[in-house]
Amino acid sequence: MKKSITLIFAASTLFLAGCCTTHHTTKWEYQRVYDFASVQKLAAEGWTLDGFHSFDSSDTGTFYILKRRVQ
Repeated sequence: MKKSITLIFAASTLFLAGCCTTHHTTKWEYQRVYDFASVQKLAAEGWTLDGFHSFDSSDTGTFYILKRRVQ
């Protein structure tokens, strides 16, 4: 009996603690550009490079993904 009461108390405490915490979610906006000059320009404005993808070995087959926090 004591074990079940302790288990119920522990479970309810964890549940209530989860409900009381503030959820801090960051919202991001993304932008895709196709030349590195644009990457440098946007980086100066606070964007960060999140990734890139290259379709072939040439520079024309590459795009860059940038992100920043929604303001």
